[in-house]
Amino acid sequence: MKLSLNIENKYSIIKFNIDQILGYEAQEFQDAVLNSLEQQIDCIIVDLSSVKFISSWGIGMLIHGLATTTNRGRKFKLVNLTSNVMDIFKKVKIDTVLEIHDNLQNAISKS
Repeated sequence: MKLSLNIENKYSIIKFNIDQILGYEAQEFQDAVLNSLEQQIDCIIVDLSSVKFISSWGIGMLIHGLATTTNRGRKFKLVNLTSNVMDIFKKVKIDTVLEIHDNLQNAISKS
């Protein structure tokens, strides 16, 4: 599997276990988002600590996850971005759209 899903209390943590997100993971990611929302969680947290590169398709996949989550009244956050991924997000200004935190504890405490 390219990602893992862990549901704890009112949080769902989706962790990518690959170093590149190219968009091929979209179905698996969307399934994890929908499965989380069915569990009545309050917030989906996506851990990108292993990811060193993300393509435009991968960014689109995250935006779709954000839209799916917020349309159902839930929160969507990203944590543990590598410097390469953060640089990409800043270049395309997607860092202004997505809620990004340094680590899991910060994401949970700011809910």
